[in-house]
Amino acid sequence: MECLILGAGAGSRLMPLTDRLPKPLLPLGPTTILGRLVGQVASLGSDRVLCNLHHHAAAAEAYLASVEHALPVLTRREERLRGPAGSMLTFQDELAAADTVLVVSGDLYLGDGALGELVRRHEESGSELTVLAVEVDDGSRFGVFRLDDRGRPTALEEKPAWAAGRRSWISGGAYCLRPELLKRVPNDRIHDFGADLIPELLAERAEVTLAPWLGRWDDLGTIESYRRAVLDELVSGSPGGGDAHYVAPTARVHPSARLTGRVHVADRAVVEAGVRLHDTVVLPGATVPAHTTVADGCVA
Repeated sequence: MECLILGAGAGSRLMPLTDRLPKPLLPLGPTTILGRLVGQVASLGSDRVLCNLHHHAAAAEAYLASVEHALPVLTRREERLRGPAGSMLTFQDELAAADTVLVVSGDLYLGDGALGELVRRHEESGSELTVLAVEVDDGSRFGVFRLDDRGRPTALEEKPAWAAGRRSWISGGAYCLRPELLKRVPNDRIHDFGADLIPELLAERAEVTLAPWLGRWDDLGTIESYRRAVLDELVSGSPGGGDAHYVAPTARVHPSARLTGRVHVADRAVVEAGVRLHDTVVLPGATVPAHTTVADGCVA
C-alpha cells in the first residue's frame, strides 16, 4: 500500500494562520497535523508516506528534513495545482505500482482507527473506490451522499443547499482505491474526488463503497475547527479534562503570564509579561505582547 497525504493547499480559510506555514504543518500538540496523520498511517504497516507540496513548499521541505516522523515522508512539489484527485499524478509511478492507494486530506483530525477501518472495508469489498463517510448535522458545507434504501451511495452532491441543517452522510476526505483509477485522472485540468471522480464512478454504476466512521472527525479548514482540535488534543489523555498546557521547548513564557484552561504555546513563540491566556493557541514564532488578554483565540 502507498499512502498520499495531500499537502499542497493554500489553506485560505485558515489565514492568517497559514500566512507563513502550509496547513498540514500547523502545530497539534508536540507534533503537527501532518505528523499526527503520519503516525496513524504507520499503524497500518506502511513503509513510507508520500506528500505533495505547493503552498510554502520550501518551509515544508525544511521542516520535514529536520524532524523525524513515524515513517519516512517522500515529498514532491506540485508546480501546477491539479486538485485533490489530480494530485495523485504527482506520484503517478509510485502509486501505479502499489496494490492499494490510500489518499488522505492533509487537514483531517481523525480518531485512531479511522484509516484502518477505511482500508479494511476497501479490502473486504473489492471496490474500485472506498470513501470514509461521516455523519454531520449540517451537510451544506461538504460533499453529501445520496443513498438508496440499502444505504449504498447513488450520487454525491457538492455543498447542496438542501442539506442545510440536515443530518447527512458526507465524504470524509480519505479514500482507498485501486491504482487503475489513476488512468481516469486528466493531466490538463483540476480533478477532484468529490466534484469529479466519485460522481463519475457512481453515474457509471461502478462499485463505490462507503466506510462509515462514527468516531472523532474534524475538517481543520477553519480557524475555529483547528483551535478546537488543538485544545482537545491537549486533554485527549486526561479523562477529566480541565486545565492542560503545552509549552514548546523553544517557546518563552514570562513568569508573570497566566495560562488557564487549555493553552498551547508553539515553537519559538513569546508570551510577554502580564499576559493572560485562556483556551488559546499561540502559533510558531508568534508574540503575545505584554499585558494582553486572549480568550478562545489563535495568535499568529
